[in-house]
Amino acid sequence: MSDTLLRQWTMLRHIPRHPRRISVHDLRAHLAEQGYATTERTIQRDLLELSGRLFGLSVDDRSRPHGWFWERDAAQLDIPGMEPQTALAFKLAEHFAGPLMAPATLSALAPYFQRAEQVLGDKSSPVSAWPGKVQAVTRGQTLIPPSVDAAILDTVYSALFDDRQFHARYRRRHNGTEAEYVVNPLGVVFRDGVVYLICTINDYDDIMQLVLHRLLAAEPMETPARRPDDFDLVRYVDEGGLNFRLSTEPLGLELLLEEQTAFHLRETPLSQDQATQVERDGRVRLSATVADTAQVRWWLLGLGANVEVVNPPHLRNEIAQALRQAASRYD
Repeated sequence: MSDTLLRQWTMLRHIPRHPRRISVHDLRAHLAEQGYATTERTIQRDLLELSGRLFGLSVDDRSRPHGWFWERDAAQLDIPGMEPQTALAFKLAEHFAGPLMAPATLSALAPYFQRAEQVLGDKSSPVSAWPGKVQAVTRGQTLIPPSVDAAILDTVYSALFDDRQFHARYRRRHNGTEAEYVVNPLGVVFRDGVVYLICTINDYDDIMQLVLHRLLAAEPMETPARRPDDFDLVRYVDEGGLNFRLSTEPLGLELLLEEQTAFHLRETPLSQDQATQVERDGRVRLSATVADTAQVRWWLLGLGANVEVVNPPHLRNEIAQALRQAASRYD
């Protein structure tokens, strides 16, 4: 392969996709960094020649300096060509991880997704049938995810990526009133179709959760986000931050379970210190240390007659009272 072809291929890989642009001057700097010393005149000549042969390579000649870019829907140029297994990986990523991606990320990956669709369209390949053989489901009742305005989502993700504040107008849950905040984004968590923004607001240090579908407006700001030094998103989630934590003290659970429920919890334990023991009446006594959250209570209530809370006593009384109130609805 000639040096000219290698240089041109390297140059094409540095050209961004619309709406971003790159000047001939910047392309020359990129090429020099990779050992291809050339002149701006040569690069300009190459670009003009290639733009006539490659559909989707364009120049904005109204800007100064002129900016070169790939059209938004231009086919992805890649060597070697996409293999069926690679196409399958992109297809599965689009299907299962697409909802987790920022709009800018989805836009950048769109040509790969399109190419994957074309590769998997070849019915002669056994890989083409694979997407129809894979599904992911939740254990709970399936709910329709709320919609989030694409422009708002893009502003939030950009602020999170760049560690910048943004100004938000938000509809509160408890009374439906609107509030305005300066938001310091710390992370996002996806749960059952709902996107939670973990953040602080204004000058407060308390960690908050804003659900993105209640954001009515979001405007970017240039000021850096205020990020607590000791904040860690993984630790926040692991310690029950998203489960409406009710206390900083853990719960030492002791439960009596029907065998079918205990079997499930042996395979997917509640905690690392979980222990079980079969009782004389056939039920299974389970002990585990968990975070003290509202989620634990909802889970116990959902098990109904398959569980009896033994300890701690205050939780046993809470669950018993809730079940009495529920039963009274049917009297």
